[in-house]
Parts: sequence; C-alpha cells; structure tokens
Amino acid sequence: MFKKLTALFLALFCMTCTFGLEAHALTPPTIDAKGAIVGESTTGEIVFEHNPDEKLYPASTTKIMTAILALEYGNLSDTVTVSGSAVRSLEGSGSNIMLKEGEQMNMLDMITYLLVASGNDAANALAEHISGSIPAFVELMNNKAKELGCQNTNFVNPHGLHDENHYTTARDLLKISQYAMSNGTFAEIVKIDKTVLPATNMHGEQTISTTNHLISLWRSRDYFYEGAIGIKTGSTTPAGLCLVSGIQSGDLTYITVVLGASKAEDGTMGSMTETIKLLDYVKSGFQVQSMVTGSDPVAEAPVALGKDADTVVLVPENGYTALLPVDFDQNDVTCETKINENIEAPIVKGDVLGSATYSYNGKEYVTLNLVANDDVQRSTWLFIVDAILGIFSGTFFKIIVGLLVLAVLVFFLLGIFGRRKRRRRSSNLRSNYSGSRSRSRSRSRTNRTRR
Repeated sequence: MFKKLTALFLALFCMTCTFGLEAHALTPPTIDAKGAIVGESTTGEIVFEHNPDEKLYPASTTKIMTAILALEYGNLSDTVTVSGSAVRSLEGSGSNIMLKEGEQMNMLDMITYLLVASGNDAANALAEHISGSIPAFVELMNNKAKELGCQNTNFVNPHGLHDENHYTTARDLLKISQYAMSNGTFAEIVKIDKTVLPATNMHGEQTISTTNHLISLWRSRDYFYEGAIGIKTGSTTPAGLCLVSGIQSGDLTYITVVLGASKAEDGTMGSMTETIKLLDYVKSGFQVQSMVTGSDPVAEAPVALGKDADTVVLVPENGYTALLPVDFDQNDVTCETKINENIEAPIVKGDVLGSATYSYNGKEYVTLNLVANDDVQRSTWLFIVDAILGIFSGTFFKIIVGLLVLAVLVFFLLGIFGRRKRRRRSSNLRSNYSGSRSRSRSRSRTNRTRR
C-alpha cells in the first residue's frame, strides 16, 4: 500500500514538474521610458526588465563611473587643482560651472560636488587629476566597464554631456551602479540631500543640494520617497530624463535604472514617477522564499541487481531559496530531470544519481544534484548471474570464441584440402598403374608377333 501511495505521489509531482501551472507573479508596472531595469544586489536577481539591452544615452549618470574611479585611484586627502582646460571645454555647453581655473579643492569635497550637485567641471577636474588627461581617464572608464561585464557601453567623456558615441544600457548601468554602491564612501555621498562645501582658495563655503527629488523634501514633496538611497540623476535633450535610484528593504538592496523618460507638459518628471513605480513594485512585491525543499521526491530511478527493490526515490541534494514574488506558489515551479543510466545496486543513501533544473515563471533558477533517498542492497544471486552473463558477453569471451571458431574453420578447411590432395594422389596412382599395365600388354603382343 505504501509503495502504491509513493508511486501516486511521484506521478502527481512529475506531472507538476513537467507541465507546471502558469506562475501567478505580481503584475509588473508599465514603465514609460526607453529602458529600465531593477536588480537586487544581495541575491543578484533581476526582478524587472524593460528594453534592458538597448543602447541609450546616460547623461549625468555617467558620473557614477567617474566617482568610483576617483575613489579607487585617488586619495581622499588629495588636493585637486582645476585646470583651465577642465572648465573652458564646458563653456557654451549650458552646464553649471562653479569651479574656476586654479581653484583647489579636497578630493572628497570634489567627489561630493560631482555626485550631489552633478558638477560637470568636477568630472573634468577629477579625470585630469587621476589620469593626467581626459582621454586617458576615458580609457580607464571603458576598461572598468569591461571589467564589470558591461557589453554595450562606451564612454567618451567623464560627465555625460551628449555625444553620439557616448552610450550604455540599463543592464550595464545597473552593473556599474551595484559595484559603486558596494563602496561605503560612495553609498554615503549619494544619500546626501544638502551639504556645505568648505571654503577653497577661490570660494567661501558653498551650499550644494541634490538633483534627486526622491531624497529631497525641500525640492518637491511630490517625489520624495521614504527609504530611497540615492543615487544619481541625469538629463540632456537627446538622453531624456534619467535616474538611478534604490531602496533598502530588510536585508535586500534594490537598484533601479530608468533611462530616456520624458517631462510632461505640466512639468511632471518621468524619471521620478517611473522610478517610484519600480520602488513600489519591489518593496512590497518580493521576498526570499524556499523554492526547493531537499526532502521533496522528484523522480524514481530503476535499479539493477537490487535485493529488495528495483527502484529508488531521488530527492534534491539540498534545498534552494531565491528572491521570489510574495504570492509565489511552489506548485508553479517546473523541473527538468536527468537520471543516470544503468544504475546498479548497492546504492547508499545520498549517492548522486542525476540532476534537476528548476524554473519559475519561464526563468531558470538552479540545477541541483538528485540523490538516493534510501539504501538499496545488492542481491548476491542476481550479481552472480549478471557476472556469468557478463563473462559470456564480455570482450575476452568473444575473442576466445572467435579464436575457437577460427581454429575450427581452419581445421575444417585443412581437412577439405587434405582429402582433395589424397584423392588426387590416389587418382594419379591408379592412372599410373593402368598405364603401366597397358604398356606391358603392348610389349607382350609385340614380342609374340616377332616370333
């Protein structure tokens, strides 16, 4: 009875694995932007995508890469001196230029100005300080992008002002941003709403404020989002409105990227509204849950030479958890199994006998080993019979049989050739005997005639 119940359970489970019901995940938001993506940094899961690999202009979100290279290649105690070329190259671009030629600013303050107030002049000054020239720094930027696995990114400047050859994708920018947020100094700076920069040799103290409305109550209460953690805005006419943001939700950190949003006639900023949609979606819609339980039967494998059983139940070697929608249902998980061929007893519980690949909502998550759930002892009688059969079917036996057959064939052929040879010899002897007698009779007749 128990075996019948087990078989019934396995049949039902396999039907689920094979045909899994369509997942009932939360309905993702519709995003009005050219590209968008959301990733969770702890698990590495991507929970939302919208044209994630389309090449788009990043505008000032470029400064995320500029800042991380300044932090990695510079010293926070360095003094950065602004060159004439750093500011003159921006004249007529419409960008905000606060710095002056010859101005000296502490490295940390310069990075703060870069990220909080989005200073293009700070981007140029930092690039020249780190690499000696902007082209050299741009090469460093592109090398770092490749190192981070970016496949569709090309930088031509450190600030993000428009250039046809300056582009990235939502997916690549997510990789850059997640890497940047792993730097504690960077993560603290991008949370700043408003701050005061110390006096320099050319300016007194200056108050700067963020361009990110999600973390600023005084800029616009319409966009303020409790718990938002930055990160960087950007906008040009060709790029549209861009925003990289994020939120901490328990032990999870979500990073959102929105590129190519628009500004409505009433002034509504699409980069902010679309990011808020994404933050709402992930904040309440996902949690880490168990996808696979290690004790769940997955398949039943045939076993040869078993003493008391000719099959063994297979279970996952271990369980698996993943970031999943809050309404996740384990019955919606599909699995594809691969079971080893020619499984023979003895089997020890825990022996790896196959694998199972688990998917949910069309996405493959993990492949786990399948192991025996019980011991299976070997039958001595079946083993002996199998060994004997193995001998008769083995290569050595086949060679011996082949040689014997060949020997018999040779012996048979030699016998045939021998008989034929003896027959010819006998025939020759008879022929010779007959010829001799004929000649003898002929001589006798001749002698009689002569007499």
